[in-house]
Amino acid sequence: MSSKPKVLIADDEKELRDGLRGPLLRRGFDVDEAQDGDSALRLCFENNYDLVLLDVRMPLKSGLQALGQIKSHNPKSFIVLVTAHANVKDAVQAMQMGAFDYIEKPLKMERLEELIDEALHARDLGEKVTLSSPKENPSSDFVGESKPMQRVFGLIDRLAKVTTSVLIRGENGTGKELVARAIHAHSSRRSKPFVAVNCGAIPEALVESELFGHEKGAFTGADQRKIGRFQFASEGTLFLDEVAELPTAVQVKLLRVLQERKVNPVGSNREFPVDVRIIAATNRNIEKMMTEGRFRNDLFYRLNVMPVFLPPLRERTDDIPALVDHFIKAFNKKLARSVRSLAPGTDRQLAAYSWPGNIRELENSVEHAFVLADGDQIRIEDFPEHIREALLDKEEGWDLPFNESENASLDFRAAKENFEKDFIARALKQNKGRINQTCDRAGIPKNTLLRKMQKYNIQASDFGSDS
Repeated sequence: MSSKPKVLIADDEKELRDGLRGPLLRRGFDVDEAQDGDSALRLCFENNYDLVLLDVRMPLKSGLQALGQIKSHNPKSFIVLVTAHANVKDAVQAMQMGAFDYIEKPLKMERLEELIDEALHARDLGEKVTLSSPKENPSSDFVGESKPMQRVFGLIDRLAKVTTSVLIRGENGTGKELVARAIHAHSSRRSKPFVAVNCGAIPEALVESELFGHEKGAFTGADQRKIGRFQFASEGTLFLDEVAELPTAVQVKLLRVLQERKVNPVGSNREFPVDVRIIAATNRNIEKMMTEGRFRNDLFYRLNVMPVFLPPLRERTDDIPALVDHFIKAFNKKLARSVRSLAPGTDRQLAAYSWPGNIRELENSVEHAFVLADGDQIRIEDFPEHIREALLDKEEGWDLPFNESENASLDFRAAKENFEKDFIARALKQNKGRINQTCDRAGIPKNTLLRKMQKYNIQASDFGSDS
């Protein structure tokens, strides 16, 4: 089975289909085409597409008519509506029916590629959250038995039953968006859109337009009407990631929208009612930002009705074996491998690392190790070099024998080299000079061990082996 994302282009204009097919193929996608609504439905029933580009006006069946049937057959398909005749009513209806987004002709390839990347990212995150009944325990969707995570699971369960605003706080890579999606997936709004916005990734001049929309001609470059994310998320959940990055002027307008439940698009004299649950997230010290006048106190209190604090991975190291096992299973499926587990002792070594990138770094590191692993187990030497070096430096730096004599040398480099030489000699002796076994048991990358042996003129044969 192909692991490439599958895309369907459904449009009655052959020129448009041809223009999209080439760039998508070059990006490594499997691409099919349909020239009318019935053909699009037939192909969607025969294949599970990751993404469907669906024209609103097509022969036999309109895009809006096809949309509902496609989502009923495969709820995991991400559908982007394409039209030459955009209007607010159709856009909101499409989002309520499950469309991921709505884009106007003539298509701008740069914008379309952004939407594709957003959809595939949302798909990958969505695969980590089971869209089950809100009566079920959301903790079943997550990996972790540590006490800090059990507290988070309990909060998710309670927050799924109410509609209050939530502020999720934690370092990068701790899973803030995953928690937001879990709250939505177990709430009464789960059949409505979940719309994620990375506030820190939008140019400051475009933030207001992205959130609230704009009218055609509202500013230079506004050559078509844009529907804001608040309207896209109608009756669903709007996730404002990195909310602390919002400019102060936009914070004022966001506060008003939260209070009035109405949005006023840029360049419009009309207000549109919105029914949206807000979940925000940040990795910043927002209290300090409020003291410095960079984040509004009133907006903070409006968002922080129910805070969720996600612990960094270094504070939940008991979960590392379960997380690694989860990633191994996922990569076995993704890469058609049959890796069983970590090699003995590797989990202890991983727990000693600080994981500044948290779960995201762990996942990427396991994938790195997965690719390098020769057998059915992953060893510490399969992990990225910066992790192996950090573990070795930590072991060397903190376990140095210290002579309290007044005449003892305080030359750190000399003390470190003496320790390295002694440690390597003892490790080789215990393992009878066998290099690979020494690396496994001592947690030393093989290239590092060989380099240190050469530096200190240590021979494996002195300990019973020529290898």
